[in-house]
Amino acid sequence: MPRRPAEDRWAVISWYKEGLTTAEICRKTGFYKQFVTHWIAKYKDSGSVEDAPRAGRPRKLSERVERAVEKKMRGKRRRSSRVIERELKRQKVADVSYTTVQRTVHRRGLHAFKQRKTSRLSKAHKRGRLKFAKTNIRKNWSNVVFSDEHRFKQFKGGNPRHNFVWAKSVSEVPGKEMERWGLTVDAWGGFSLQGKTDLVFYEDTLDAPAYQDILENSLLPAAKEWFGDEKDGWELQQDKATCHTAKSTKTWLERHEVAVVEEWPTKGDDINPIENLWAILDERLESKKFTTEEGMKKAILKLWDEVDLSLLHNLIDSIPDRLRRIRKAEGGSIKAVN
Repeated sequence: MPRRPAEDRWAVISWYKEGLTTAEICRKTGFYKQFVTHWIAKYKDSGSVEDAPRAGRPRKLSERVERAVEKKMRGKRRRSSRVIERELKRQKVADVSYTTVQRTVHRRGLHAFKQRKTSRLSKAHKRGRLKFAKTNIRKNWSNVVFSDEHRFKQFKGGNPRHNFVWAKSVSEVPGKEMERWGLTVDAWGGFSLQGKTDLVFYEDTLDAPAYQDILENSLLPAAKEWFGDEKDGWELQQDKATCHTAKSTKTWLERHEVAVVEEWPTKGDDINPIENLWAILDERLESKKFTTEEGMKKAILKLWDEVDLSLLHNLIDSIPDRLRRIRKAEGGSIKAVN
């Protein structure tokens, strides 16, 4: 927090001399209680609110040079303190060590963050995503069935953000066992606010006829249970995978009067809440033990059955915020937008 000027400190003391309490001073000035109590106590102790002389060695870099250091590093990749040190010397801005650069960037609130992985989006992708977000920002998603395919991997590794272990030394941190090769299982699933479809396993690449069989035997029974015979009462969400957009699949959907969410954008995975559900299941699967494909399928089915309705509601309720963030990012990735 930046240091307040002396005028603010004397304002506190003026109100204090008028007989106001700490709470009343905070309400009148908008200052934090900690600030008010600190300077009242200092005034009582020394009779002044002037800054004491600074202890220790003064900063080596001026404010102008510190701003230059921040400009050279902020928002850029491969800009280590040693690189900045060499640039400052070469440009004859300042003759400092890399440790001085490190202290400077920390003092100015900069920290090193790992870049988050996002999909590569072309201008066409961004236009399609932005158009979809603007068109559907007020859409009612309560009667939409979200669906997709997913490949479960035995050693996928879960969420890397959860791999941190608090310890005093690296020797206390247990190793994370991984294998390059492991079992994989392909599955299709769907859900709405009313519940989940059956989870269907399939082998090899999912072609159009196999996809239509899944819709026939898993999607339609679930939709009938949830929405009755109201053909216009619900929609299917699907991405633009080949088996979804095949001519025979479109014919099948028309014949069975299944409406599809229109203009679902290419690379719209961050909009689809089922992608978050797959990620949750992947992480929960990580702790399961199995040695055969059948054992893995049983574990996945059990996890699917254990997904409760409140989680599905939370995922679907998050869609308007996702679309808002896409609009804010002009069709770009929503991961860096709050």
